[in-house]
Amino acid sequence: MNKTTSPKIISAAINLDEIDKKHHLTDTNLSEDEKQSLIQSILELPKTYNNSIDFILKDRRVVFLWKKPKISNEAEEYHRQAIAFAKKDDIENAIKNWEEAARIDPYHPEYFFNLGVASFEQKNYQEAIDYLSRTLAICPIFYKANLILGISYLKLRKFENAKNHIEKSLKFDKNNLLSYLNLGAIYSVLRDYQAGSQMFEKAIELAPTEPRPYMGLAKIHSAMGKTKEANEYYKKVIEFDKKGNLANSAKRALISVQQRDEPAIDVKYENPEDYYSQGYRLFLQGNFQTASQMYRQYLTLKPEDDYVWCALGESQLRNGEVINSVESFKKAAKLSPKKGLYFKELAVAFYYLEEYEKVIAAVTKAKDLGKTDSVTYSIWGKALLELGNVNEAIIILDHALKANKNNLLAKYFLAESLIKNNEPENAIGFLDEIINSKIETALKEKAVKMREKYINSI
Repeated sequence: MNKTTSPKIISAAINLDEIDKKHHLTDTNLSEDEKQSLIQSILELPKTYNNSIDFILKDRRVVFLWKKPKISNEAEEYHRQAIAFAKKDDIENAIKNWEEAARIDPYHPEYFFNLGVASFEQKNYQEAIDYLSRTLAICPIFYKANLILGISYLKLRKFENAKNHIEKSLKFDKNNLLSYLNLGAIYSVLRDYQAGSQMFEKAIELAPTEPRPYMGLAKIHSAMGKTKEANEYYKKVIEFDKKGNLANSAKRALISVQQRDEPAIDVKYENPEDYYSQGYRLFLQGNFQTASQMYRQYLTLKPEDDYVWCALGESQLRNGEVINSVESFKKAAKLSPKKGLYFKELAVAFYYLEEYEKVIAAVTKAKDLGKTDSVTYSIWGKALLELGNVNEAIIILDHALKANKNNLLAKYFLAESLIKNNEPENAIGFLDEIINSKIETALKEKAVKMREKYINSI
């Protein structure tokens, strides 16, 4: 038998001053039908909604109360198991248990809310929308569902739906940073820059050292052509973002207003970020030598910036200063040893120096840190080939092509490996793919020569 426990109560409050006085909330002589009609009007509920919602007045606030009289013990047990799985990041089993709980008790909003959140985390946004909509159909004051529902719509670029639901969540939760950040993003996409700015400014009031609203404001001012203001916000992002991901984007986005033309090598800037922005601009223009000088100037002022050490290494590598680039990449990796990119770049530098054992050491570390892209596998495979590990090289280069089937360099290295492994018929296929490729590359000429060499040797 499915036993039940004590009732479940969900509450949500709105400031009394925010409710239109025409609703006469202070009238204590309302019948139950009149009360429900009043609540439906305030909460803008559909007339088909037939559950009972109560309210009380407390400290100049209207507290709405939704009650579920009976809770299934069996469903709650599945709910507890789902939570335990979720804490272990076992989302699949968590979902299965919440689905079972919802099957047993299909009128409990928390089960559907958790299913919605779990679906959102798995990036199944339409499923999340379905579950969260069911949550609100059962309990309209479950405002957390409105927020996640709004963000789900935003992910699907349904901006009006997203805006409406996030605004509904704000009625009950005035100080939710995530709501203002997402509304700011929505208004920015809709080009309502004034409303977007207001949302980001409110987010800053709530969290003055949170970098995301400053990034939002920087993008708005940049879109409006207000370069100076945009730069000030980008600098705030750099100041407050300790993890570095947004800061790096901000550095790339900084626009130099002091110097539009080619800067002199001995130019002096008051703010170190201006050295970086000039260096990045010069790098994009192919002026790697002067870019390196700008990055060095920056690093004399901020020597602990791992990202700019890596940028310096990239400029040096492009400028033919391979040995110097090795030292720069090593410095970046020492400052931030958990970033796989730095070990990948170090492996590339060792590859140019033909130090293949060091390539393998660096690229193995990069893979352990999550760098499993086609380029990483390509230089790894080439290093193995040069060291005589042909079978391993074939396996790794196959991974390179699985990561990017159009990687011509990986195809060339794989052809080399297959010929050394006495599989010329397979090698010819890859060489033909390179030769017939629409991409203009020096590899085509090398592929033709390798093919002719093999054909002539038969």
